[in-house]
Amino acid sequence: MREDRTREDLVDFARSRGGRLLTETYDGWGALHRWVCGRDHSFKASPRLLVDGGYWCPECLPTVEDASGWDWDFHAEVDPLLARFHQSRP
Repeated sequence: MREDRTREDLVDFARSRGGRLLTETYDGWGALHRWVCGRDHSFKASPRLLVDGGYWCPECLPTVEDASGWDWDFHAEVDPLLARFHQSRP
């Protein structure tokens, strides 16, 4: 159970992904909160989905329709968490 988390924990999490938490109050681990990613896309998601599920911005995710893949360099520019694990390829 994640009910011991605070709004400040979510602010720190969003910052670690290069984004921000827009919701003013912490409404629970499963409640929808408003976020913005490092590319200024706004979206709603629960902390459970983002932290436990590993998701982030739905607009930045590659889709089945766009099979070109994930642009690691582009996303690592604004997402410190991804940047920690990605090394630019020549």
